[in-house]
Amino acid sequence: MKVEVLGCSGGMGAGEYTTCVRINDQLLIDAGSGLGTLSQSEMLKIQQVYLTHAHLDHVCFLPLLLDNLFEQLHSPLQVCALPEVIAVLKTHLFNWSIWPDFTTLPNTQSPVLEFVPVDRAYAVVAGVKQVSPIKAHHVVPACGYRIESDEGKVFCFSGDTSFDPQVVDAYDQLGSIDCLMLECAFPDRLQHIADQSRHLTPHSLAGFIRSLKKPPGALWITHLKPAFRDEIQAQLTQCKLPVDLKFLSSGDTFIL
Repeated sequence: MKVEVLGCSGGMGAGEYTTCVRINDQLLIDAGSGLGTLSQSEMLKIQQVYLTHAHLDHVCFLPLLLDNLFEQLHSPLQVCALPEVIAVLKTHLFNWSIWPDFTTLPNTQSPVLEFVPVDRAYAVVAGVKQVSPIKAHHVVPACGYRIESDEGKVFCFSGDTSFDPQVVDAYDQLGSIDCLMLECAFPDRLQHIADQSRHLTPHSLAGFIRSLKKPPGALWITHLKPAFRDEIQAQLTQCKLPVDLKFLSSGDTFIL
């Protein structure tokens, strides 16, 4: 399974792109500004987009992707998300005021966009056996995703979440995880901000990992706010977590 980190930043800046991960060329997790690094031909290969939640840094390039693909797709682009997330996108984004409603274009019989509520496991694209939602704890309805390859490799992405016993329990039910991509937005000195916005800090992330019955084989850190990147990295390194640790950069590619 090929995992390409098109964007992983918690903010913006030169070389910084917001969350978008591509799996095996055909599947996206979130549609942040990292999506804009793909060529037109690469965009045409995408069959499914799994959204963790509706915040702008995770969906901002989805409208532009649909605009690029208009009248070029043989079947609708499936956008998979929690029902609450789909409702927000329909009301506040694809509403003919902010952007056209692509579920009705070019017509209702053959639309560019198909919303798929995430309520079970899915498997559509080549090389991916199953995609399943994972519980998250954020300020808006949100989830993470467990992606299992045909070869049995398991990649999990937390989305935006905080340290919560129910979230830990959900991960404990997943079995072995080869790689966990976990957010960490703020340094420890801003724990109060992290608590209000329901993000992780190095201290709470360490608590999360140490609470798991079995740690993942590898831990990839994402969603660092650019202004705090060095501070967060130093604090997480000092935590000496029982797992291989990597700080992601936009453009990273891995084979699991």
